[in-house]
Amino acid sequence: MAAKSHAEILEAAEADGLVSREVRMRDISRSAGRALQPLTPAALEQVRAAWSAANLLGVSQLATAEMLERLGEAPRNAELAEAIAAGLPQDVLEEALRQPGGIQKTAAALRAAAVSTPSPRPGMFETGHLDGVLSDALDALLDEGAEIHLARAPLPDAATRCRVIDVATAIGPGGLEADYLISSADAAGRALSDGVLVIAGLGAAVMSLGLDYASETGIGAGAALTALVRSAATGAAFPAAHARILGLEAVKAGGRRACQVAILPLMDLANILPDCESEGAAPVRTVLAYGEDAPSLGRAARLGLARRAPEQLPVLLGRLASAGEQDLDAALGRTKLRDRGFSDDAIERVTRAIGDGLPLSAAFSRWVLGDEIISNDLRLSPERFDSDGRALLSAVGFSKKDIAAAEEAIDGAVEDIAGKGLAAAGLSLSISMDAELRFTSAAARALNGMAMLRVPAQEGLNMAEAAMAAGLSVLLTGHRTPPSEDVRDRMEQILSLADEIAEEADALPDLPVLTDALPPVRRTRLPDRRKGYIQKATVGGHKVYLHTGEFDDGSLGEIFIDMHKEGAAFRSLMNNFAISVSLGLQYGVPLEEYADAFVFTRFEPAGEVTGNDRITKATSILDYIFRELALSYLGRDDLAEADVTHDGLGRGAGDATRGAQTAPFTTEAAQIISRGFSRGQLPDNIVILNKRRAEKASEEAEDGEEETIDLTPAYLAQPCPACGSFTLFEASPDGHQACDTCGEESRATQ
Repeated sequence: MAAKSHAEILEAAEADGLVSREVRMRDISRSAGRALQPLTPAALEQVRAAWSAANLLGVSQLATAEMLERLGEAPRNAELAEAIAAGLPQDVLEEALRQPGGIQKTAAALRAAAVSTPSPRPGMFETGHLDGVLSDALDALLDEGAEIHLARAPLPDAATRCRVIDVATAIGPGGLEADYLISSADAAGRALSDGVLVIAGLGAAVMSLGLDYASETGIGAGAALTALVRSAATGAAFPAAHARILGLEAVKAGGRRACQVAILPLMDLANILPDCESEGAAPVRTVLAYGEDAPSLGRAARLGLARRAPEQLPVLLGRLASAGEQDLDAALGRTKLRDRGFSDDAIERVTRAIGDGLPLSAAFSRWVLGDEIISNDLRLSPERFDSDGRALLSAVGFSKKDIAAAEEAIDGAVEDIAGKGLAAAGLSLSISMDAELRFTSAAARALNGMAMLRVPAQEGLNMAEAAMAAGLSVLLTGHRTPPSEDVRDRMEQILSLADEIAEEADALPDLPVLTDALPPVRRTRLPDRRKGYIQKATVGGHKVYLHTGEFDDGSLGEIFIDMHKEGAAFRSLMNNFAISVSLGLQYGVPLEEYADAFVFTRFEPAGEVTGNDRITKATSILDYIFRELALSYLGRDDLAEADVTHDGLGRGAGDATRGAQTAPFTTEAAQIISRGFSRGQLPDNIVILNKRRAEKASEEAEDGEEETIDLTPAYLAQPCPACGSFTLFEASPDGHQACDTCGEESRATQ
């Protein structure tokens, strides 16, 4: 019974998001199972060489793919000879010609390999004193984009079983739910046996308790929570000092277990615990939550403010709800906008866009305002302002200084409102690395085990030395630096020479034109009232909304991408990326080109996909979006991971009642149904009435019954006796009736 009781407790904790599913250490930590190496310049040089080779390989693969893509689908021998003369390796071309898919398939394979090849694993070194030589070697290695783990002991083997526990989930409106946390950690420790329980959410837990992360009280609470989890999971004693901090009675220690407890920076926390608001012992990175409507406060921020300053909670929530309106008033002023021709409807559209996180330029663009407002209200040409709201504001009389000030006021305004509101209540969000080091050090002392801190390369190596002196392992992350001044100068000279060579080539006498000149490229505009669909999904715990717009023939003409959990900069980048893709589609760029370029691109957020019936995992947001578009508009079933084909009534593939597959789309169906939503198949419960009526009229005309047929007769009040639809009409003056839905004919009853 006891084992069953513990299993039930663990199952409930998993359902609540307190404890994660069981994973392997390799799934959450890059350094799992790595053997420690001596920290020497030679060892660092080996890691640097591996990273340099990986970066060079990726660059060369992309460059070769671009050279192959320029050749087109069926290049002539003369064009291939020119490509070899321009630098295309002969062996690569020969291999491309041998491949079944040809040159373009080879180019796609090279591009996919460049973005999907995993980087070399980071080096893991024994803790030692970083003298000048070692510091220089580490600096050079970090410039290559490498990661260095400086540790006192290696992490457990990569195959070690582990779970992650989000301590903040055990903090409710009434404070710490100690019994809930203790029983869940105890059940997880028993289930893991000799595995590892990894602590997460300490920073969010401290905020939920209404304590400042960087204060001595907050640091003490973090250490006490760590000790409580360790005691429950391993059976170690729980110190009385920590019990007093949490307001608990003495906690009786159970039997000792081999389960270990650790604090680690995790690779993909959002995929393991999607609702966890802070990693390891790190502070809360964002206190905002983005839902269907306006942004609001996250769980930890709500609880913390309710405990710290309850009277301020409704005030701050109200300010966030009306952030778009306040931002617009502060930036430009509604009166000034009305004086320049903006209607209340136009101002409302801009307000909603700013509240959703769009930058000023996008909020005043044609995509938000619409052609009617720009043409009729502002008396301007919509084509000039497709994606440049600054130009529109300038055209209606705002100065460059006014526009720049407005952009500064709006950029990050929602985050600024939340940050200032919490800071005023004593919950600071501006956490220094020194404060994070002190917090993690205190948690490590309470843990008496594995604890690791991620130190960005920009902070330098002094912080890494301070962390090691405090008894922590260090994950030192690096970022690839821009090229040096010498490299930039030389590249400018090379590009200048290339321009001169191109100009000289243009000055040569023109050769006879053997083919007709290409017609000018023109933009195909979408109809004012257009079809499309909205797909809601989450990728690696990040919510994504994909909106599409279609041409009259059902082909894709525009996309919108909304992400509400990211910062303003990332959301703005995705919005403008969607605009550029939409413009390309309207200028004739095939959707196939976008799909081939962006599927299987690899960057965060990534991981499990929920909410989409055909895609279950994605390597990036762009991979998910363009696989979804390729499935819906191109019929690329090879990019799907599940076959859930169904008919218009919802009968699945496993239902024996389902008959033949649904019919392909027709021209008439494309006028009223989104081709993307139904993925190119006409649902079997859709009836195209006008087409059926026209066919019947044509048949009757051929039989000589009537010379002229009224294609829009009035429907009768009674239902069809055959199918029950109210689409019955008089087919002839002699009392014959016909049904538009089922086609059944009958004589009217007297």
